Amino acid sequence: MADIGRKMVEIAQTTVASTPAKEVHDRITAGESLVILDVREPDEWANGVIESATLLSRGRIEGRLEEVVPDKDAAIVIH
Repeated sequence: MADIGRKMVEIAQTTVASTPAKEVHDRITAGESLVILDVREPDEWANGVIESATLLSRGRIEGRLEEVVPDKDAAIVIH
């Protein structure tokens, strides 16, 4: 099972773009409409958040993504 998990991580790392925090900040400051999903756990969220972020813990993404981000064309930043 660990091999499957490693493979999934490798696939994600090669197919999902990484955006530096400074670029995200600049895009927000410029008024760009971004959906920021914070996928940390609630106790991590309590330590500090991005003001416009929505908490959607990793274990809940699949079940709630369409509810939280109904616009399928929205630019999404995962934190």
